[in-house]
Amino acid sequence: MAPPPGKLRTRAHVLADLSINYVERQVLLCGSCVQRIQSDYGYDLMMSTFNAKGEIEPGIVYFQVKATDNLLVLAGEEAISWGLSRRDLRLWLGEAFPVILVIYDGKRQRAYWLDVQHYFVEQPAAGLFLAGETISVHVPVRNRLNRRSIRTIIQAKNAAQARLQERGLPDV
Repeated sequence: MAPPPGKLRTRAHVLADLSINYVERQVLLCGSCVQRIQSDYGYDLMMSTFNAKGEIEPGIVYFQVKATDNLLVLAGEEAISWGLSRRDLRLWLGEAFPVILVIYDGKRQRAYWLDVQHYFVEQPAAGLFLAGETISVHVPVRNRLNRRSIRTIIQAKNAAQARLQERGLPDV
């Protein structure tokens, strides 16, 4: 009798690792650092940033990373359609610092990003949680995740920190 088959490393496992590695590399190339979150409650990575002197800056950026070999690009819209859990969305919209959704294209080995809070600024909040467990977002294909976009995300994090300080947080 043949022994039972061993545990398999599936393409989904490979894609998940490649997608996290892709984001980590872009962050590291910009001089920032990133930490993997072991227990996934809506976030995969947290990025910390540093000023020109190398001093850590206050605030963080959260990343939720998804991966696929079958990217759905909407015809004529130049956008990727992706479904989000409304439970995740409720958490993300309550954050003071940026939450970035990253969609990794395993076939092309590239990623696209969406600033979740910015995306939903113009959406009526009441309608976001009325029906269904998921909601679709459209991630523009022009939003390629690279060093330039990481710098843009860092600027958004710094702007969020400035807004918090304007509200009366102590500036030490």
